[in-house]
Amino acid sequence: MPISLEHEYQVFNQRRPELVSKGEHKFVVIKGDKILDIYTSYEDALKDGLRQFGNVPFLIKEIEREENVHFFHSHLT
Repeated sequence: MPISLEHEYQVFNQRRPELVSKGEHKFVVIKGDKILDIYTSYEDALKDGLRQFGNVPFLIKEIEREENVHFFHSHLT
């Protein structure tokens, strides 16, 4: 069964302005509707998320004003 964090991603997008004001380029942990905290590093976010929620899916997302999108394709010349 695939893991879906769509709800957590929607929570992130809904609360993005508030999160940006608290720490752009930091990391947020979200599980369901709950925002656990904001962290200065991905590693700290992961460690605390695992401590709080255990080995279950939760979202760790870098807080950015706008989403960075990267494009890849297989036809390089």
